[in-house]
Amino acid sequence: MYKSIVCRYHEIATKGHNRSMFENKLIANMRILCEYDGIAGLVFQRIRGRIFIRKLKNGIFSSGELEKVKDVLSRSFGLESFSPVIECEPDINRILDVIGESAKETFEEKLKTCSVVQFRTRARRSDKTFPLRSKEIEIEAATRLQEIFGEKIKVNLDHPEVSIGVEVRDKIALVYYETFKGPGGLPVGTNSHVLALLSGGIDSPVACHMTMKRGCHVDFLTFHSFPYTPMESVDKVKRLASVLNRYQKKGRLYSCNISELQKLIRDNCNPRYRTILYRRQMMRIAEKICRFQKLNAIVTGESVGQVASQTIVNLSIINDATRMLILRPLAGLDKLESIERAEKIGTYNISIEALPDSCTVFAPPSPAVAAKFYLVEEEEKKIPDLEEELEKAFRSIEKYEDL
Repeated sequence: MYKSIVCRYHEIATKGHNRSMFENKLIANMRILCEYDGIAGLVFQRIRGRIFIRKLKNGIFSSGELEKVKDVLSRSFGLESFSPVIECEPDINRILDVIGESAKETFEEKLKTCSVVQFRTRARRSDKTFPLRSKEIEIEAATRLQEIFGEKIKVNLDHPEVSIGVEVRDKIALVYYETFKGPGGLPVGTNSHVLALLSGGIDSPVACHMTMKRGCHVDFLTFHSFPYTPMESVDKVKRLASVLNRYQKKGRLYSCNISELQKLIRDNCNPRYRTILYRRQMMRIAEKICRFQKLNAIVTGESVGQVASQTIVNLSIINDATRMLILRPLAGLDKLESIERAEKIGTYNISIEALPDSCTVFAPPSPAVAAKFYLVEEEEKKIPDLEEELEKAFRSIEKYEDL
């Protein structure tokens, strides 16, 4: 029945002279995600604030093809909503004929389980030369349907079982029955390229997803402590990165072994500052990757006050280890909010797999909640050959692509 899908955006529409750049990037991203899912033969077209997706030779989407494309669009940042649509001439009689023909299947399916179907009509016209106003189109459409189905259907504006939309545009009219929510935000790639610290936990994948939503392309860095943590922990992070790459052009994953650094910190420094010292070295390694790869910020899954190392005082001490901008998208979220988002984006079930990560290696029994900066600096000076050890850790980095 459907030959087209119309895509709508909101935040992109607020852009000025560079709006076309955002629209083109959104289309490019949708193409890439379609290719990743094996969907070929689609044509994307920008028409006055909408993006139309059609098949080559104007073919009809099968139900299976429609589901695949809908799945891609639900992951395409920048989209506000989308609807499979039936196109016709912008003539009221033709619009009413299309509604009468297309509604039959929808209403008959609903009538299998109830005696009366509650419905409503919604219309808008961007073509102000069209002779009927939006409200008049709605009334005409509802009247036509009641003429066809009689007492089997009833208007319900607040809680309809079927909502029929009509959009009258220049030279074309659209009829649709479903509107699906997109992820919103900005197209990935319209902002800077960043590096996210990705652990096997719940929070950092959510931080990655939220950063993508603001238009950033995300590469990933994970730390492991082999042989104190199993290499399966890296495999787990690979799977998390693979899920996150379903929302963007595939990002790289860097894996760095910091076990020797951790041993030196354990053996030479006050255990109360151990986690803060770990995090400071992680930031230094992340900064070096950013400088080499021309990445513009570091992203973490830290939430203010969630654990001892994430108090404002301790976060500021961790920040001091790098001159890079550090983004913390989860700063104001609690754990339940992070869990809810993780479930929604598909990372939660992987994150809760029980595998140790580098942050749990040699974890101190009583970490400092509000460390003194000068004391942390003094402890850091006790780490023998720190610059050399950081370089060794940097040289241990492995890169994974096409996840």
